[in-house]
Amino acid sequence: MIKTNNTTNLKNISKYLLTTTLTLGLLSATNTVIANQNSTIDNYNTRYTPQGRIKAGKRGTYTKDTHVWVYTSAFAKRFGMPQEWVDDELKGAEALAYRLDLDVYGTKCGYFSNVENCRPATACVVDMYIDDKANLPWNNKARYASMYGRKSKGILRSQYPNDKPAYLYRRTKRGQQYKLGLDNLHFVYGKNYRNSLGDYFIMEYDKDIYKNLDYLSGSLTCRTFGKGRNMKVMVKKHDFLKSGSIN
Repeated sequence: MIKTNNTTNLKNISKYLLTTTLTLGLLSATNTVIANQNSTIDNYNTRYTPQGRIKAGKRGTYTKDTHVWVYTSAFAKRFGMPQEWVDDELKGAEALAYRLDLDVYGTKCGYFSNVENCRPATACVVDMYIDDKANLPWNNKARYASMYGRKSKGILRSQYPNDKPAYLYRRTKRGQQYKLGLDNLHFVYGKNYRNSLGDYFIMEYDKDIYKNLDYLSGSLTCRTFGKGRNMKVMVKKHDFLKSGSIN
């Protein structure tokens, strides 16, 4: 009787293990198929457009892209971007992304002589993706720096005469042109590009954000941005003294 029971138990265990193996095998195969499907459809349309997400069977919330893009065909291929925004006549950058940003300058008050009349200040922001072969004249060795998100520091004003913010010391050392990442950038347009649209204030940069690709994010004054059609971003390379100040 004991042998019979053991034999029966072994048969049941064998069936269980066989069933489990088949089940795990099917699950593994299913997961592989899903992974392969996701790897082939994980592009801009499936991440950021309603039609693409529905077609890919994706659910849940997603981030809305508020940018106006232009980029090269190589950039589009690398990041799975739509072909409709490709422009291979784009020079000096692999991609540009433009947006109206209500978070850069915060909320301003005092409009129309009313101290309680407040509204978000609009910033025209342009993100630039540049091949690192351009050898941009960076003003420091830090790979990454950002002024986004640090809102409370702008509220602080020390009440002690010798308690000054650090950027004043950096400005004294580097001169009045001190900026984050790069010292002097501005947009120009018109015949021979002699008309200026004002300075480009860098808010964030990341050297090699992807392999061989540098990233800049900065703001412009919106009321002047619409004046130009064919525009250039001018980067002025300064001569530096041994002290670190700008010549």
